[in-house]
Amino acid sequence: MEKIAVIAVSTGCLDYLELNHTNLFMIRCKMIMGENTYDDFIDITAEQFYRALEEDKSLIPRSSMPSIGSIDATLKTIEDSGYTDVIMISISSALSGTYQTCLMAKNAYQGQLKIHVLDSKNAAISEGFISLEALRLIQERKTVNDVLSYLNRLILSRKQYFMVDSLRLLVKNGRLSNAAGFLGSMLKIKPILQVNDEGKIVPFEKVRTQRKALEKMVELVIEDLKKLDNFVVTYNTSNNTEGFDYVKSRLDEVFPNHRFYAAPITPVIGAHTGLGTVGIAYFNLAC
Repeated sequence: MEKIAVIAVSTGCLDYLELNHTNLFMIRCKMIMGENTYDDFIDITAEQFYRALEEDKSLIPRSSMPSIGSIDATLKTIEDSGYTDVIMISISSALSGTYQTCLMAKNAYQGQLKIHVLDSKNAAISEGFISLEALRLIQERKTVNDVLSYLNRLILSRKQYFMVDSLRLLVKNGRLSNAAGFLGSMLKIKPILQVNDEGKIVPFEKVRTQRKALEKMVELVIEDLKKLDNFVVTYNTSNNTEGFDYVKSRLDEVFPNHRFYAAPITPVIGAHTGLGTVGIAYFNLAC
């Protein structure tokens, strides 16, 4: 009989939710700031990280993926706990080498545990939501194949937008695809970016002010959601409480009882988005 665990990556922001799943395990990316290296959330939280960015405007933080050794140790813990299968859900392979590292850890593992690696094609709490859905289905006693089949459909049902206050870190760290058209006026605009179906961050639209960017994102999402019968919304921010409150309140006006998840952008993602980001995404649950 299958006994299934889930491995999530700290990039999915699940540390910031109140969860109690004994079959959920976390692998952590690392933050590099100057000469110091930190385990995401354990050694540095979103609040601490964004305070550091505010205090040092020239800071260029970097992130690194989990080590194969740390993943291997987690896999051994899971097998020793009596699990037969584990589903590893990674941040988009287009944004990080974490997915490839998970595959390498799977191939190097010496035990009997059956390991299934999934490219979420998402980041932040949208990535985390996919792990939450896996946990829900496991609790409903679905098989591994059923869970993976549903998750692969769910990934393709997502649309994700976010507004960044500055492209500085996204460009500096090479996480923005096809950015050439934005760079000439990057200091004068508040761009809307999109995570596309391939899991890449791509430019969506140039907007002159933060409020207009937030309004545009909300309008896009509202028009889409009016066509759906069953959906969930995810919200993220990197210390932009005012922007988050505006986006959330607009959705509440139109869909007062909508299901949602919200979390701060964890440091290893914030190292690329920087301060002031507001993100909104939705999943069509009728997938």
